[in-house]
Amino acid sequence: MKPVIGISGNRLVKGVDVFYGHRVTYTQQRYIDAIQQVGGLPLVIPIDNPASAEQFLSLVDGLLLTGGQDISPHFYAQEPSPAIGVYSPPREEFEVSLIRAAIAHNKPIFAICRGMQILNVALGGTLYQDISEVETPLVQHLQRVDEQLGSHTIDIQPDSQLATISGTKKLVNSLHHQFLRELADPLQVTARSKDGMIEAVETPNMEPWILGVQWHPELMYSQDKESEALFALLVEEAKKHKE
Repeated sequence: MKPVIGISGNRLVKGVDVFYGHRVTYTQQRYIDAIQQVGGLPLVIPIDNPASAEQFLSLVDGLLLTGGQDISPHFYAQEPSPAIGVYSPPREEFEVSLIRAAIAHNKPIFAICRGMQILNVALGGTLYQDISEVETPLVQHLQRVDEQLGSHTIDIQPDSQLATISGTKKLVNSLHHQFLRELADPLQVTARSKDGMIEAVETPNMEPWILGVQWHPELMYSQDKESEALFALLVEEAKKHKE
């Protein structure tokens, strides 16, 4: 039996013509493809009442937290900056419950871009709401080149799981304007961009297994074996839990 990977879904809050005006629950196809490519069985989890998180988690062996819109600053006791984009309190509340349920049941979590940000917030950390809040000079985090290509480099801690795949340096893509600020326990920083921004977090030698990355490996995996290997790690950890 393949391990089941729950993929956090998103929701169109306004109808669009391509769906005949209907609201739609969705995830990006690349997440599905990447999980299937490495031997997992993807299951999209729709936004629901937070009380349903425990039951959803009982159906899966691992959790993939996906990208998407901004995150409400009310989750970390701030007021919204004029620069913040669209955010979705129902999604945030539900995903925080999913994260806490996954941790309570020691189920592995792989968090991508916004996924890493909501993970940090769920565990008590904070965010920079926008690039404009960061005082240090920044590299280009909202890239203008093809999203399947890397745009800036990251420095990786040599004793991390990420380093076992990519070594101590990697070229990654970048499609975000919010950043991790105060890091939550029990997360540890395992990669930074040249401007010092957090690019990856892990929970080394702890349960559950957690890996978060700020870039989008689902957009790179078809031509980058290191990106594919990140999804394979999630599936392998989910197999261990299943067993």
